[in-house]
Amino acid sequence: MTFSWYYKGTITRPQSTFEALLRDNKSLPKGFRAVLITAVLYSFVYLFLIFGGGQPFSPWLDIPLETYYRYNVFFCAPSMFAGWILAAGVVQCLSRLITAVGTFEQILSVFGFGISIASWTTGIHDFLTSFLGAIHIINQRDYELALNTPTIWRTLLWIQMIAYLACFIILFSKGTKTVYHITTWQSLISGALGFIIYQSFFLIFNR
Repeated sequence: MTFSWYYKGTITRPQSTFEALLRDNKSLPKGFRAVLITAVLYSFVYLFLIFGGGQPFSPWLDIPLETYYRYNVFFCAPSMFAGWILAAGVVQCLSRLITAVGTFEQILSVFGFGISIASWTTGIHDFLTSFLGAIHIINQRDYELALNTPTIWRTLLWIQMIAYLACFIILFSKGTKTVYHITTWQSLISGALGFIIYQSFFLIFNR
């Protein structure tokens, strides 16, 4: 199967797509490619934020607000790949408490596609608005303020974030169920844990 078949299938039929992915001897390179798509997308987002003069709200790293995105553009891809590997590694280790089925490469592969597809729930918005800020169609700082105050834009942002959370947990859970052949409840817990680990690590560098 081609990469595009797996990519589209993760949206329309994730369970059967992941089952097919595990039988593919090039599943890990394809999972890596899926994460790479998202890493490139968000690297452009932060690049656009630099040109638009954007500033993050309360970053965790001790970097001045006015220059944060100039560093952030270099943090994005490495932190995404590291979070992907960390989440898959922890889930793989904990899975050994309940099953001997499944490999690290398999969970990496399905998590790679899960990360990429779930990230589109916010990625389209982030790419478009940061691009509009970069070409000065909108004022990036005013828009970021609107996202953090009681406005319709914050409401829409929260809707996207809920969709982001749901997609991640659904895809990660289906991925763990496919790889480890565990129960639905076990896969939900594993999927949620994988998401928490990935997202927490990513948020340290990208606010």
